Amino acid sequence: MQELTGFVAYPSQPSAIGQVIRSMIELLQTRYGERGFVTWEENDIAGRCLVDPILERIEENAVFVADITRLNFNVIYEIGYAIGRRKRVFLVRNTSLKSDAHLIKDVGIFDTLGYEPYENSETLAKLIINVKDVRPIEFDDTETSSTTPVYVVLPRVKNDAEIRILSRIKKARLMFRSFDPEEQRRLAAREAIENVARSLGVIIPLLSSDHENAEIHNYRAAFVAGLSQAMEKRLLLLQAGDDPVPLDYMDLVSRYKYLEQIDDHVADFALDITEAFQAGAALAVSEPKSFLEKLRLGSSIAENELGELGSYYLETDEYQRVLRGEVQVVTGRKGSGKTALFLKLRDKLRQNKQNVILDLKPEGYQLLRFKEEVLELLEAGTKEHTITAFWEYLLLLEICHKILQKDRNRHKRDHDLYDLYQSLAKTYAEDEYVSEGDFSERLMKLTQRIADDYRATNDSKTKLATAEVTELLYKHDVSTLRGEMLAYLTFKGDVWILFDNLDKGWPPHGLGAEDLLMLRSLLDAMSKLQRSLEKNEINCTGVIFIRNDVYDLMIEHTPDRGKLSRVTLDWTDSELLREMLRQRFLYSGVEGDPSFDQIWRRIVVSHIGGEESSQYLIERSLMRPRALLELFQYCRSHAVNLGHARIEPEDIEQGEEAYSTDQVTNIGFEIQDILPEGRDVLYTLVESPVQLRAADIERIGEEMGLDGTAKEKIVDLLLWYGVVGFIRDDGECTYVHQVKYDLKRLKALVSKKEPEHVVYGINPAFWRGLEIK
Repeated sequence: MQELTGFVAYPSQPSAIGQVIRSMIELLQTRYGERGFVTWEENDIAGRCLVDPILERIEENAVFVADITRLNFNVIYEIGYAIGRRKRVFLVRNTSLKSDAHLIKDVGIFDTLGYEPYENSETLAKLIINVKDVRPIEFDDTETSSTTPVYVVLPRVKNDAEIRILSRIKKARLMFRSFDPEEQRRLAAREAIENVARSLGVIIPLLSSDHENAEIHNYRAAFVAGLSQAMEKRLLLLQAGDDPVPLDYMDLVSRYKYLEQIDDHVADFALDITEAFQAGAALAVSEPKSFLEKLRLGSSIAENELGELGSYYLETDEYQRVLRGEVQVVTGRKGSGKTALFLKLRDKLRQNKQNVILDLKPEGYQLLRFKEEVLELLEAGTKEHTITAFWEYLLLLEICHKILQKDRNRHKRDHDLYDLYQSLAKTYAEDEYVSEGDFSERLMKLTQRIADDYRATNDSKTKLATAEVTELLYKHDVSTLRGEMLAYLTFKGDVWILFDNLDKGWPPHGLGAEDLLMLRSLLDAMSKLQRSLEKNEINCTGVIFIRNDVYDLMIEHTPDRGKLSRVTLDWTDSELLREMLRQRFLYSGVEGDPSFDQIWRRIVVSHIGGEESSQYLIERSLMRPRALLELFQYCRSHAVNLGHARIEPEDIEQGEEAYSTDQVTNIGFEIQDILPEGRDVLYTLVESPVQLRAADIERIGEEMGLDGTAKEKIVDLLLWYGVVGFIRDDGECTYVHQVKYDLKRLKALVSKKEPEHVVYGINPAFWRGLEIK
């Protein structure tokens, strides 16, 4: 039998890890006769770059063993590289040493890959000897995405550099998919692998060590960079200065000192991507082996499926109502499909070339900057009026910008438009801060300009009254600009203002009065603009997309309730979720028009634990399309990694483990937005029984040191987010989606029972993540 060969990578600190691994190598040689394993230290050749021989060793050997007890940029890069070169990757962790367990969990890559624990050289040697399966993780690199050929890995908190990068990518007209921790808290290994495999190029900004969440982001960056290099993708790894990439990998990095230098790096990258397209993109390397491996369901994040969403979007009644202009606010839980509706609606409206469509998606960073730089300037009594004026001004500028951008060439061929266009362009260009960049960049520049002008003329402790802020705010002759815009719009179609991503602007410590004021003022500004345009017989519709819990908070603090028309995207019907999956299966290449059941039986085992498998997954999805897609993708990934032709029970169990861990984190952050002190409430349920008495739930608040109001709110939030449901007399557990998300109705059902007889059930979506008994 051919000798097993392997290369072992591990961090240099703590030194105990290296000592154990060197002893393990010796044991393999002396006791087991295995001489095919070497470590990175054996390649430490003076005068030669350390990286080159390590990557050569990875290429030469069948197995790549990596110790992840303490996370390390070099080792993580090498893990990604080994996977990209189709090597069997075997991860281990020393349980006798203090580890980066929490960091491993937050990063997300390694627990979705899986790793084996060991205590000493003896147990590690036995693990290595028992590696019989040397098949690598399978991935399909036969087809590059023509609609989104670039993959971008973003940090959770985006500063000026990240905003600049995104703006330059859009300006270069590079369509891209992204990993954004605002949407997905953890990066699954399979997601990263498949996204890199389908891309022509990858862009990753690195964070300096003083940046929030720098470690988490940079470790993800190292893994994706390793994948990209191994798969020979164009990689743009951007870094300010020399921190944080180790010297060994400095050649991979494009450095910048000033933000303007980012433009040149992205421009060079864009040229390379364009040339790759013209050259026929990537060559096929291998053919997928099964239908399950070829199956493409699209992304669970709507922003990542711009070119494909229209092919399988499920047009619900809620979508039709928004399209008819009947709605001002679209609400739904995170992952319920708000952004998918936003994108589908935008693309549908764009089919009429006469329409003027504003699709505004600020990054959270600009909204936080707006609060910090602008709201702090205002006297308390003037805030609402002034913020509404700011939004009105911003929307006016954006409509002008869209008109000028859209008709840049057309007005030259249309004598009715030519003079109007030239006049509008001249008036609009009076403020240099609003003429360039995408919406996020323009918003950031406008906000910064107001703050800079204020500091140049005022004492920093002086609060401004409305007239003073208005003087700082407007750099245009607003009356003239509005008149020219109205004159131009009489030659256009309908005006639509679609505003998404507001959820990304909430601070990490929870929603405050100013956040709700900003939202309410935006709605007021849109209504005023709509009335102004309709007086001039110009149809205008404004729609805001927000989470329903945020909307409910805003309504609580709004005196004239009931004036807003709203649709809610919360899902209650399992059959609709099955149809959502079926549409994606059909788009993935299923021939004919088979039923959901016909397709499902081909790719998934029919039952797990006596329960029909599609219902098993749906019941763990919290009735959210995104969650269902992510759970399915986790199960599929495990099946493909093991070479299964369909998803088997063990694949569902392993996929559920990773998915459940994600849900504990994700729901914790959603709770934090509403009740900051409740972020870790789910962890109080670790190792709880499936069913809990009312007294057990109430004790949670006491254990967290909450006051009476907060304790009561904790119970409401656990019910509202579907973490727990109410056990009825027939033994069935009723969750909030089963009462049409009517929390008052659910609480009324609970109140019918005496407190000592009330029993709650923990949702199975959280069982594995919380180790429920």
